[in-house]
Amino acid sequence: MNSDTVWQRNFTFLFCSKLVKITADCFAVNTILWFLIFEGKGAIGTALLLAVSFLPQALLGPIITPLMKVDTLKFWMFFADITRALLMLAIPICYFSGFSPLWFILLLMLIHSATGASYNPASVSLIPKIVKGNLIQKANAVMQSSEHIVRLVGVTVCGVTIVAIGAARAMLITLPLYLLSASLVLFIKYKIKGADESESDRPKQKGTYFKKLKRGFTLVRSHHILFPLAIYCVFSNLASAPWEALSAVYIAEELGGDPIIHSLLKVTTAGGAFLLGYILAKVKVNRYGLLFVTAGIVEGIAFFVTGMNSLLPLVFLAALALGATISAINVPEHTIIQISVDDEDQPQVYSVISIISYVMIPLGAIVGGYAATVFGSGRVIAVGGIVEIIAGIAILLFTKLGKAQRIDMIREKEGNLKA
Repeated sequence: MNSDTVWQRNFTFLFCSKLVKITADCFAVNTILWFLIFEGKGAIGTALLLAVSFLPQALLGPIITPLMKVDTLKFWMFFADITRALLMLAIPICYFSGFSPLWFILLLMLIHSATGASYNPASVSLIPKIVKGNLIQKANAVMQSSEHIVRLVGVTVCGVTIVAIGAARAMLITLPLYLLSASLVLFIKYKIKGADESESDRPKQKGTYFKKLKRGFTLVRSHHILFPLAIYCVFSNLASAPWEALSAVYIAEELGGDPIIHSLLKVTTAGGAFLLGYILAKVKVNRYGLLFVTAGIVEGIAFFVTGMNSLLPLVFLAALALGATISAINVPEHTIIQISVDDEDQPQVYSVISIISYVMIPLGAIVGGYAATVFGSGRVIAVGGIVEIIAGIAILLFTKLGKAQRIDMIREKEGNLKA
């Protein structure tokens, strides 16, 4: 087998496990969503579902990741999958037994979301352990491009399944999917760096739980590359939140479209993400920070173009650009963390940046929702784009993020190890 390909045994198991897990997640979230609608829970139920679907994993990430060790990453992923499997089995069993109050469903989905606090940081931190250093970017790009296509297929198949057998029965499909994902990850084997060294030669552990917890935040704050990246994540997510919250309303009220148009836009966005992910798997990048910020600026331009015109072809072109920027943002973000942060610190750093990013989404959605009632959803989406463009230009002018090369990230890692 060619040693210069990412498709070695371990990456193949991780790739298959993660795609199966994403399929299960699509079934889980969408079956619960339609289950609440069919049960008459209405807008309040679905809004609360969206809140508990992503906030817990962001908030709990920095709390859980200090407990992770390099040699236990796959077991954190395994137990996250097993927990989700049991949760998605409990809901239909309770429903068929006549017990399905809204608070109970939301409680279980809150726990479902919380497992992402361990799975996502562990899966991102595992990649540098199982692929060569010069293939990390390619591995991230392959994973990103494939994830978007699988999500699109998963949502489509889930919709058909719900129509055919009902939402409650469709939930049961998640059980074998999560179990399969959990089983595949156990086949991953990797050698811990320094495992052959004597006890005295090994690097010292980062201290107690609370010291590790604090280190995750202080490391991001003192990191010359990750700190501006985290700052730009704040503005980027704040700017994109209005589009996430108002896109359906904008299409229906200002463009005169329907759910089919909205679905086609999602397909176009997924296609853009896959295309750029495929390109990044083939092209070697040296300045990951420059790619990250440039993608954010392009995303801002796409938001501005979308919000300020009523021509549907331009909206679809913007959707294609939005999809491309998803991969162009996620791939360098993950790669920067994996290259410039020590193995032991990677889960904490990933979680700290995630909490900074995710918290801005509901804030931006709420502000955007109220502003849309006064100014219109299109203008609010456009203003979000302007914010992202201005923030991106400022980051390029006043920080080292856009100038940093791969060698600078390696030096940053070495400097943090000495700290």
